[in-house]
Amino acid sequence: MLELYDGDPDRIDVVPCGFDPEEFSPMERGVARRRLRWPEDEFIVLQLGRMVPRKGVDNVIRGIGALKRDHGMRALLYIVGGNSDEPDFEATPELRRLSSIARQEQVDGQVRFVGRRGRQALSTFYGACDVFATTPWYEPFGITPIEAMACERPVIGSAVGGIQYTVADGRTGCLVRPNDPSALAAKLAFLRSKPLVAQRMGAAGLARARRLFTWSRVAQSVAKSYRRAMTPGRVGIEAPRASGLSS
Repeated sequence: MLELYDGDPDRIDVVPCGFDPEEFSPMERGVARRRLRWPEDEFIVLQLGRMVPRKGVDNVIRGIGALKRDHGMRALLYIVGGNSDEPDFEATPELRRLSSIARQEQVDGQVRFVGRRGRQALSTFYGACDVFATTPWYEPFGITPIEAMACERPVIGSAVGGIQYTVADGRTGCLVRPNDPSALAAKLAFLRSKPLVAQRMGAAGLARARRLFTWSRVAQSVAKSYRRAMTPGRVGIEAPRASGLSS
């Protein structure tokens, strides 16, 4: 808004997305994996979201390939999302492309397509992973990193859009360039080799999520924005009825 539209910073407030702490909260990793029947002794990366090209799921698959090829480390990648409860290439054509990329990277045996899941199940999936990875090349909000942080998991996200604000680089996870599987693989290798660092990042993410991103906090921020916008005499506002609010 400031750079492209010469916006007035006094008339701009930014209010993030939020999460419900009763819906997303930490779960012991072993318990979550037993519920999902996932292997308990593997390093597991989770990708969760809509199956569209801009979400960069292909980059995460290539990152798993680079982790194996360049760092000699194995990881399983579980991909949750799609238009059907079971993986279906006809219902979700993007899965066919992603499956082909996994074969090209020679990690098709390490990539597991889960299919669509309801919101009530997502907390278990977050809890079962070691790292949540989301590397879109365009992302205005970044709600899934907030959910993963609320479940006490470190996040590797691309440095675009809202993810740049959601993820505190080096504290609650890591930011990488989009469309850069080598950079993603390097961060995965780091967190795989430093489990205590990953644990501390998860704890810091939980604290950040509860401090900044609960729906209660979001509602307070929205109310504050409207109070500011309705204050008589505020710069650029001639009457109380004019909101002057962009978000």
